[in-house]
Amino acid sequence: MGELTGLHILVTRPRAQAEPWAERLRAQGATTSIISLLEIVPVSDESQVQAIKNRILDFDLYRKAIFVSQNAVEHGVDWLENYWPQIPYGIEFFAVGETTAKQLQERGFKVTDLAQSQTGAMTSETLLQSPALQSVAGEKILIFRGLGGRPHIGEVLSERGAQVDYCELYERVLPSESAAEFTQLLSQNIANLVVVIHSGEALENLQKIVRQMTVSPEQIMLKMHVLVPSQRILELAKAAGFSKVAAAQNATEASMLQGLLDIKREYALV
Repeated sequence: MGELTGLHILVTRPRAQAEPWAERLRAQGATTSIISLLEIVPVSDESQVQAIKNRILDFDLYRKAIFVSQNAVEHGVDWLENYWPQIPYGIEFFAVGETTAKQLQERGFKVTDLAQSQTGAMTSETLLQSPALQSVAGEKILIFRGLGGRPHIGEVLSERGAQVDYCELYERVLPSESAAEFTQLLSQNIANLVVVIHSGEALENLQKIVRQMTVSPEQIMLKMHVLVPSQRILELAKAAGFSKVAAAQNATEASMLQGLLDIKREYALV
């Protein structure tokens, strides 16, 4: 028996990341189901693609570049390498969270204030404490992110006097089949079901699905356990009506795994 034996965990990550995570949970004794609440797709609208191209062509004008996620690194670095065989000198690179920083390093970039990405808290607020981001008045900063991402980093840096631009590379969509799959899963009346949410956008999509169901949304929200990756998203979940919500320290697999163990212990799930 593993430490997660007795739990049925719903993995909601994008498909590419979901199966390795589910496999790790099964190795700990859990039963798993996979229903992706988010898929990452590159922007395709002509004006959006042109906006990316404009930012990339002007990349040498920026002093700092911030990558907010692994997806931002994957898509953003591909664009940079296509247009800049040699990356312009003198640009500092920053990452939100240790996983994003590691991926940026693996692509050959030196991460400034790396320790700030390794504190354990994968949040915008943590990155904004970086010493190199305090005195930025007059500097041009480019933030690589998804379409319509959280504006907090840009707002704070603008308040500090920086000129902030965005390179919006991808969008997050709710897979068309997810609602039907979720309805079918809930119809099984599974005991000790824990839904693991990795982002605010995934939480929003879970709410959309629940509110479209014929069963009372309130009953569903009261019944299931939900694990989220931060205190901020925990507050959003509670405000939405989910009552059995726990927050992990951050969105890393190690922290989310510990969060699941805490849920099992707190609710005496066996």
